[in-house]
Amino acid sequence: MRLWHFFRAVLLVGLFAASASATTVTGRSSTMLEWYDDPDGNGALPAYQYLMLNAREISDTDVDFRFFGRLGTDLNDNVDVDNRLYYAYAEKRGINERFDIKLGRQLVFNTAGSTIMDGLKVDFRPDGPYHVNVFGGGDVKYYESYERKDLVAGGKFARWLLEDDLKVGLSYIQKWDDSATTHQLIGLDAFYDHGIVLEAYGEYQFNYLSDTMSHLHLGVNYHRNPEWQLRVEYMYSKPVFSSTSIYSVFAVAEYQEIMGQLNYRLGTGMFAFGRFTYEVYEEVSNANVMEAGIEKIRIDRFSGSFSGVVRVHEEGQDLYGIRGRASYLLTHRFQVGGGASIDVLERRLVVFDGQETAIEGKYEETTHRIWADATMYISRQSSLEARISRIQSDRWNEYYYGNIRFNYHF
Repeated sequence: MRLWHFFRAVLLVGLFAASASATTVTGRSSTMLEWYDDPDGNGALPAYQYLMLNAREISDTDVDFRFFGRLGTDLNDNVDVDNRLYYAYAEKRGINERFDIKLGRQLVFNTAGSTIMDGLKVDFRPDGPYHVNVFGGGDVKYYESYERKDLVAGGKFARWLLEDDLKVGLSYIQKWDDSATTHQLIGLDAFYDHGIVLEAYGEYQFNYLSDTMSHLHLGVNYHRNPEWQLRVEYMYSKPVFSSTSIYSVFAVAEYQEIMGQLNYRLGTGMFAFGRFTYEVYEEVSNANVMEAGIEKIRIDRFSGSFSGVVRVHEEGQDLYGIRGRASYLLTHRFQVGGGASIDVLERRLVVFDGQETAIEGKYEETTHRIWADATMYISRQSSLEARISRIQSDRWNEYYYGNIRFNYHF
């Protein structure tokens, strides 16, 4: 099914919903213009029209309709700009006080995997500590069209234990490409909430087709003291490729990391954090990453953040960087802001001269982005946003990126 035809079809449904009696329609329209240089140095001028639509209680049927998509084109005709339909589905909740149904293009997600599909999802909540959902339909693939035989199906069973403090789930997802099975993934997840003391959580994903574990995530968040929180996590990851892809026959590298983070409350709306991550690789040496910063949430006029990161790598891939941003509300209608991100990658290189000797040297590559932005709140329903960025690195010439967006809420 072509995206444009589907886009027009759901718009017709939205227009019907807007004209129906007793229907509440809300949403947002955003018109955006960008400009930047592509890798060949040609100026691109993409224009986008975004539309988000929510229609509730259509004709007193308790059916809701939700839509989000965009149309786009490059006014200079230098780069390809894709039209996108992110989601468009009808939803009815509380059928016999047990069933929720979604029909249309939607995101489906569980521990086994995720995708965007054109299909049906049914949630079943019987009496008791259970929750079951199943879904199935066409597997949507951006950047390429899909056929009737490109399918996805799956579901999840969840149960609450220990007086609803512990939730465990078992999930499954399977995909087909032209009727050939490409993915079979099984997921397990658990979440334990011990009141004001701590939370413990974990996710496990098993790739059935290759008979290997593809993902493991374990963590604990300790927050008994309201002034500070401590989070410790472990993650294991192994890439999952389609069984029809050539990459599925090659060995893939595993990745692991151990992370600890401390958050501390400095005052009303102000927080500091420190994070340490130990990265474990199979084919290269491991790395230590340290990051610390401070953040101010806007409770009056000012908001901002500043952080620094250091990555120490035994084989010479060291990284030093700083990031910062700030915004200030000048009046109730006008806000200005800006920021910068600067990264310096240091490499120790060994260059062979074609004989038995080698030349060892040090190479630095600096990348930075500096930007300024402004927002004008024209009314309660509309606003105008603008941003200009200067981007430069040692390997690429500098270029500018800008955009301007008009938002209207209805």
